[in-house]
Amino acid sequence: MIKQDFTLEISSENNFSILNRIVNVLNRRRVRIKKLVAHENAEDFHKGGATLLLYTTAEMMEKVKHQMEKLIEVEYANYTAGCELYYELNDRNNKEIVLN
Repeated sequence: MIKQDFTLEISSENNFSILNRIVNVLNRRRVRIKKLVAHENAEDFHKGGATLLLYTTAEMMEKVKHQMEKLIEVEYANYTAGCELYYELNDRNNKEIVLN
């Protein structure tokens, strides 16, 4: 079981304490959070998302993905190995914020 970087992308309702519950899932499973960016959608403030750069194993990422999808507010959770997607999504979200 080799640990490596994973990018986790979560889309959810923008409810009170959803970010806290996401972090709690990761803490309970002892997954290291290297970076975290959360945002609300510019078109609909009821929706939001988070992009996280995590350091863990592939097996644990699969467990985390399923645990995130069990949270009522979460629409979807996707992950990919590596950090490239994290920086790509972060750049895209920053550009959207500047444009608005």
